[in-house]
Amino acid sequence: MEKFARKCDVTGRGMNEGYVFGCGEMYASDKESAIKLADKYGYDSLGDAYDDDLCYYTEWEECDIDECYYDEEGNEYEVELIKN
Repeated sequence: MEKFARKCDVTGRGMNEGYVFGCGEMYASDKESAIKLADKYGYDSLGDAYDDDLCYYTEWEECDIDECYYDEEGNEYEVELIKN
C-alpha cells in the first residue's frame, strides 16, 4: 500500500505533493482544489493567495511521515513505533 503524508481537504484523498494553506491548516492536492481553497479564504485567485503568502506548493516523502499517514482513499493510519 502506498503511504501518503497528507490528506486533501477538497478531494479527501491521500497526497504526497500539493498546496499547503496557512500553517498547515488545509491542504489541496492539485491546482483545481487549491483554487477552491483560495476562494474559501476570500481570494479572487490562487495567484493572489500565493502572493499574499497564504499558500505554497511542496512535496513530502515517506520519511516525512512520523505520526500518521493516509492511504489513497484518505483513510488515516497511525505509525507503529518499534520499541527496543
